[in-house]
Amino acid sequence: MPRHTGAMLDELPLEILTLIAHLLPISSLRALGLVSFRFYSALVPEIYRDLTFCARSEWALNILDIESFFLRHGSSRASSYLQYTKNLYIEAPIHLARFNRCAYYSIFRTAGLPQCSSKVGASDDATAHEHFLDDITDQLQLVFARLKPNSLRAFRWRLGICIPMGVLDQGGYLSRHQKSLSRLSLVTDGTCPQAWSHLDGLSELSCLKELEWEGIQHPAEVDSLQQCIHQNWSHLTSLSIGFVSSSNARTLCWDILGLRWPNPTFWGGATALPPLSTLLLSKVTLPSSLSPGGSSIFLNLRTLKLRDCPNQLRLLESLSRCQKPVQLEQFEACFDFQLHDPVDDHDFSGFVDFLLSFHGLKHLYLRLSNVPRSESRIPNAIRHHQPTLETFIYHERQLAPLDDDGLFEESRDVTPAWIPHLSIIIDPYKVTALALAATPSAAKLCLRLASTHSQLQLLHLRFSGPERIHRNIRREILACLSERQMGSPHVDYLSHCDNVSALLPSTECEYDSLFDDYSESLPGDDTVAQHAKMDCSASHTEAEEFLSFAEWVFGPCGIPSLQVLAFGDFSHEERYREQQFLIRRVDPARARGRNGADRCFGDTDRGGPLFEPAVETNIWTWDALSIDGPQFLSACPGGGLMESPYEM
Repeated sequence: MPRHTGAMLDELPLEILTLIAHLLPISSLRALGLVSFRFYSALVPEIYRDLTFCARSEWALNILDIESFFLRHGSSRASSYLQYTKNLYIEAPIHLARFNRCAYYSIFRTAGLPQCSSKVGASDDATAHEHFLDDITDQLQLVFARLKPNSLRAFRWRLGICIPMGVLDQGGYLSRHQKSLSRLSLVTDGTCPQAWSHLDGLSELSCLKELEWEGIQHPAEVDSLQQCIHQNWSHLTSLSIGFVSSSNARTLCWDILGLRWPNPTFWGGATALPPLSTLLLSKVTLPSSLSPGGSSIFLNLRTLKLRDCPNQLRLLESLSRCQKPVQLEQFEACFDFQLHDPVDDHDFSGFVDFLLSFHGLKHLYLRLSNVPRSESRIPNAIRHHQPTLETFIYHERQLAPLDDDGLFEESRDVTPAWIPHLSIIIDPYKVTALALAATPSAAKLCLRLASTHSQLQLLHLRFSGPERIHRNIRREILACLSERQMGSPHVDYLSHCDNVSALLPSTECEYDSLFDDYSESLPGDDTVAQHAKMDCSASHTEAEEFLSFAEWVFGPCGIPSLQVLAFGDFSHEERYREQQFLIRRVDPARARGRNGADRCFGDTDRGGPLFEPAVETNIWTWDALSIDGPQFLSACPGGGLMESPYEM
């Protein structure tokens, strides 16, 4: 960065510096801070307003990067930075370990703790669990002790483990010292056999506007959630509840919404949550029928998301019969028609009737499994919302035989027969984001008729990650890109990994990990290499088909408005990291004016649009979109964030 940049920044008024801070990502702010001390000092509150501490490995969840934060900045400076923190996030990846996560911790770390030295190797699981949580508590206290009282506005617990004592229990830090919290997000381990319910302090939080809790299973957790909703019902605008499936859950779920309280005065005479505009229910057992009072909670919603909830069809049927129609702008449904409810024509009619019972839907996201094959009303139900529909997702799965006799079956992605007629079902001149479980060739067939005047900005070709968990889609596509850059359609691309890193912009370090994955995953010995070549040959056609589609869709005969093309499964962030790939459009003029133009692909000979690999976490991937790209890609996830061992 030029030296005079720092001097120029030092001369700008503080108001201008603040505006810059709101427009740039944190990484860019830190880079600018290196050349301007005044700029850095002025923007410290902005940089440390959102602070995330992580356990990098889901197999060592007690190794958080809190201590390294203090070592890196020094105790005094770290303490001063924490004074500016408004949003605190404690996170860990939730990929393979989706249940009983409290068992995954570093025994080497706990062995070094004085209070645990006499218990190392103890066979008592409860004792081990206790010390695991104590270790995390000690680390959290380093942060809590330096925060300003009542300064936090958001707290997210996404470790996927039990919350230790001293955080959200009665007298816990958040319950006592951060009562101004307006957003609370929890992901806990309902499957932990040693589950502790240190959550009875939730009811002490009385300013919550957004509440999320995934991984609920135990009665004590439901009681705590009930009390929290009761305490905040007059101003709660967003509520997200996710259960871990169990026989116990069916008797616990529905009462949490306050629709069947034995004492009507419990809610002050009300039976619904008046300000509630967003409701997400995952694996929540819904009532088989709704009373007039019970339906009122849904009538004022703007966003409703139902994911694999028993009695889901019956609820939608009840809502379709209400005298006052719902006012939804966004509806998301994930449902297996054979798993939960016995489906007959009457049941499915309720689902279709619900979509036909109201107008004004802007965002419709459907992931449906085992739809009755005789069902042909779905296209009409979707078309009913054509005048207002702006974003649309459709992902269908069906049971398919695994053997010639049909004795064994499993669910597979399917492309519905009506997809070729998509342009008359949705308005291609209005929809800005589209996701389909379809092959690139099928997608081209349904998009090409209206491609020229389409307003589409984001296109996602979906598939279910578990179906291809044995493959590295990312590596396959990067290999094909490397092959194309070298100009040889039959090159042995396993032997050219050194050229792969040249495909991506050197100025965006986030991309380095893409090709690190490719290089590191290459076989190390001749025998394994031969098998890898066979696997790559089998999957080469799909990668070529996707890249050919990318050349068309970003080319002169494709969709001029398209900015980002996604391929694969983006459920639960990077859970299926190797089964996802992103490409973004690059303007030719901009590409010629920067280093790395040779890393772009497309119709380069005729000066047409270019495209390049992209990463989801890079803010510039989405800068040309009018919608939230990552949120759209992660809608209708496959499976729950936390799962029961009996569901795997």
